[in-house]
Amino acid sequence: MAFAVVIEVDNSREDPEEGRRGLREELLPVLRGLPGFQSAQLMAAHERGLGFACVVFATREQAEELAGWFTVGAVIRPGVTVVRNEVIEVVASA
Repeated sequence: MAFAVVIEVDNSREDPEEGRRGLREELLPVLRGLPGFQSAQLMAAHERGLGFACVVFATREQAEELAGWFTVGAVIRPGVTVVRNEVIEVVASA
């Protein structure tokens, strides 16, 4: 049974181009190397100050470990603050 970490951030103070580069070139390679990693969707709507990540792992424990990196209120890079963080069971995917 897979589990996802769903993270919401306020990215309203981040340069959009720098944010996109950081997601593609910095965060995604780290995620791919984590034990149990299955997939990731990294989404941004800088014009609305929103960012979302849905990262799927093989086990709840693996998902919870990543969730621990992104505590609510943490500034994870300049201009980006974690607003919400949830570990949720994946019940279906396509």
